[in-house]
Amino acid sequence: MVRSTLLALAAPVALAATLFSPGTAEAANRFAVTGIENKSTHTITYQYKWGDDPWHTATLKPGETRLHWWTYSKANENKSPALRVRFDSEFDPKQKPFFIEYALKRSAAPAHDWEDAHKYVFTNDGNKFFIDLHEKK
Repeated sequence: MVRSTLLALAAPVALAATLFSPGTAEAANRFAVTGIENKSTHTITYQYKWGDDPWHTATLKPGETRLHWWTYSKANENKSPALRVRFDSEFDPKQKPFFIEYALKRSAAPAHDWEDAHKYVFTNDGNKFFIDLHEKK
């Protein structure tokens, strides 16, 4: 009887403590983050740029990943210039280059980590000589 009375009194106290305790703070978004993974059979050299910035070159060997991020000017700004990539999708040495360009999505994130990134993957497209870049779902 005493035990059940104590439990009956403790339950409302625990509920009140839960309702009025401060919640866990979420980290502020400080970056726009995109990750690219190479699951193709080729080493891929591609170019990328943020907004009107100049093009930069990056290379990914099969199995490698790379992060691209934009640092916001203030916490939770959640806006960044467009991230564009372009690459030659033709690997047949007998063929002319065939360039593809995409605007990639970015994730607003508290850190520039793979887990926080909006992810894309290079894969062989149709046969061993073609590649393409797809959003990873």
